[in-house]
Amino acid sequence: MGTNLQTEVGSQIRRFRLERGLTIEELAFRAHLHPSYLGDIERGTRNPSLLNLKKIAESLSQPVGSLFASAKSTTPSSTREKQPQYLSPDMDKVLVSLIKSLRKNSQKDQAYIIKSAKTLSAKLKKSR
Repeated sequence: MGTNLQTEVGSQIRRFRLERGLTIEELAFRAHLHPSYLGDIERGTRNPSLLNLKKIAESLSQPVGSLFASAKSTTPSSTREKQPQYLSPDMDKVLVSLIKSLRKNSQKDQAYIIKSAKTLSAKLKKSR
């Protein structure tokens, strides 16, 4: 059974995910985590590392600290740190569409496609 803090953090992650209209699979893909692991975090039964919390927060375009704030105190603030935006809103829609189309493939094909995308992404980052 998770601690109260784990449950609160998991609830915040779920709330932010649902506000953005994302499935667990879509958020897990963006954060490079396994969907069942992310589901356990949302339920408060897993204690994620700080690195994984950072990945999740960035994937939700939220500061890491917002994951620790109670649902009642998450109003926008001018002092909130700005998160880098990796994709334009149009590209974000394209990515969500791509993720949804991936679901139609076998697990083996999905793994191959994701591995290829990660390799391509790494090469693109190095060329910048």
